[in-house]
Amino acid sequence: MKKKIVLFLLTVSLVHSYKSTLAQGAYMPIDDQTYANMERLEVKSGKLSNSFHTNLKPFERDDIGAFLDSFDTLSYIKLSKNDKVLFDNLQASNWEFSKNKIYKSNDSKKPLFKYLFQKNSDFYQVSTDDFDVHLSPIVHYSQGSSNGGDLGATKKMFINTRGIEIRGRINKKLGFYTMMADNQATSPVFLARYFESYPGIPYQSFVKIKDENFKELQADYFQAFGYISFKPIKSLTMTFGHDKNFIGSGIRSMILSDFSAPYLQLKSRLKIGRFEYLSILGQMTNLQVQNLGNSTTSFPPKYMAFHHLNVNITNKLNVGVFESVFYGKRDHGFEFNYLNPVIFYRFVEGFLGSTDNAMVGADFKLNLFKSISTYGQYVLDEYNSKEFKKDGWWSKKYTWQLGAKYYDVFKIRNLDAQVEFNRARPYSYSHFTTSTNMVNYNMPVAHPLGANFKEVIVKTSFHPIPNLQVSYIYMKALKGEDKDSLNYGGNLMLNNRYNRVGDYNNYIGQGLENTIRNWKIEASYMVYQNMFLDFGLQRRKDVYTKSKAETIMEFSVRWNISRKRFLF
Repeated sequence: MKKKIVLFLLTVSLVHSYKSTLAQGAYMPIDDQTYANMERLEVKSGKLSNSFHTNLKPFERDDIGAFLDSFDTLSYIKLSKNDKVLFDNLQASNWEFSKNKIYKSNDSKKPLFKYLFQKNSDFYQVSTDDFDVHLSPIVHYSQGSSNGGDLGATKKMFINTRGIEIRGRINKKLGFYTMMADNQATSPVFLARYFESYPGIPYQSFVKIKDENFKELQADYFQAFGYISFKPIKSLTMTFGHDKNFIGSGIRSMILSDFSAPYLQLKSRLKIGRFEYLSILGQMTNLQVQNLGNSTTSFPPKYMAFHHLNVNITNKLNVGVFESVFYGKRDHGFEFNYLNPVIFYRFVEGFLGSTDNAMVGADFKLNLFKSISTYGQYVLDEYNSKEFKKDGWWSKKYTWQLGAKYYDVFKIRNLDAQVEFNRARPYSYSHFTTSTNMVNYNMPVAHPLGANFKEVIVKTSFHPIPNLQVSYIYMKALKGEDKDSLNYGGNLMLNNRYNRVGDYNNYIGQGLENTIRNWKIEASYMVYQNMFLDFGLQRRKDVYTKSKAETIMEFSVRWNISRKRFLF
């Protein structure tokens, strides 16, 4: 608690002490569809943006505004009709940071009661020299069904979400964001089975299960995000609060994803020309330590320190390197050595004689011909030059990703395709303590499948008319599941020093071979700014499905909230 107070006071004091702080706002929440549109526009522009690097999510709204302002009138005219709609929608959602007047006006023709919907993108907004606030309701209502799976019966599916989102700036120096929503939702059969390995709900934190019926897994949960951000100097943005991050350009991230719960973080982003340096100090939650319901103690914290440096080497190629460490609270208190934003964590780990879980790696993105984007990641969890030469050494832990996106396939406008390969060796991301594995609130911090898997994902997306997007996603994975009470290296929550299947001859897919086939058709139509009508049809089969594949169908309306995919 003392650490939180110190960090908060430090943040506030820096804001008030630096009078020339530049304009600062909130981040745009991570949303697959919106961010994919951003990356499409960047590729169509013909060069990588220095305003923001698309492999570091979420994006700052002022950076989005700067990127859109970089389009001149001629560049805008060359966009297809549908791309202009994407451009206009992004411009409308970030209108306070954009000075470009080539886009469609965001002003409402008929405000409601004079003060509501003055802007199409905001339910209510006030802008003065000293204060800027945007308030919008959050609604997500979905109805559907799940048929098949190992239960064999039809199950009613629904989502009921109500909430509010508030963002803004004070004196154009201090940005703030808060979001809160109450939710009730059912779960498909395969998610209830996933709960047996990882007792939690993807993307969420504290969840109440109705009647403690874990086979039905009907959840009641409250969502909340909130942070403040400021620029102590022109090139540096600092953020303090609860949020998520996603590193990479793919559907998955092998480094750090938004799959787990939001967590407390002090984040620093330094942008100088082609360079961007990201530092995250995060406090996560360790639910693996038993805490009785009537206990007076809270769940113990676990910590993450993360550095990522990347650079646009050319207008087409971006390369990054990263390091991270997961650790628990020390007997002598919080480990302040990891607060150094420019130190090499492996040195600190050795300097302290610690047993923390440190990792290093790299990522890249290469754009070509205004139509192709390739990307990849590599994560090294453990290295020993002698043991690496031996066949299947258990601690030969590494993961990688390789993917490509093809825009306007065969010159068919607005038809996009993507293919992605992901691999994770057994025991990757795991460790021998619950405070050092890559798990937050019982959810993997990187890939949903944990480790010991290989996966291919194919996605096609088509915009036949403005505001309508139709997509098809196919995933196939081979996942090695545990059997015979042995640890085959796929479950990150297990101690990798205990009950291990063997020290050598380990390979991807060992254990019970679970072949997962999962496809989904999605259609989304924007009827009003940030309001969507959605349709989804998903079919999934794995080794546990004895009768027939599970088929999930849903119809929904959502307003000012993203749609999360349960595609694993």
